[in-house]
Amino acid sequence: MIEICIRNTFGVITNRCTMDDILDQYDGKDAMFYGNPLDITDEDIKEMIEFFENTEEYEYCAELLNLLKAKELADFDMFMDKLAEENGVTMY
Repeated sequence: MIEICIRNTFGVITNRCTMDDILDQYDGKDAMFYGNPLDITDEDIKEMIEFFENTEEYEYCAELLNLLKAKELADFDMFMDKLAEENGVTMY
């Protein structure tokens, strides 16, 4: 059960499929995800990496590590933009 949830979420966060694609597969049944794919946390991603390490699917681990790094960079960019805005400095 957990494997299906993780794979559903992985598909959505790596843009392999949409949430609608997943929901269509579960016609008449509840689709399940690991965390909220539309607002995935760093902790959820780290747990997914651990799952794929255990199943020796290292290419998925690499994709998730790249996603985690991109998420960290985006968070840093938003922080810097907010800081610049508060101090009257433009970033452009």
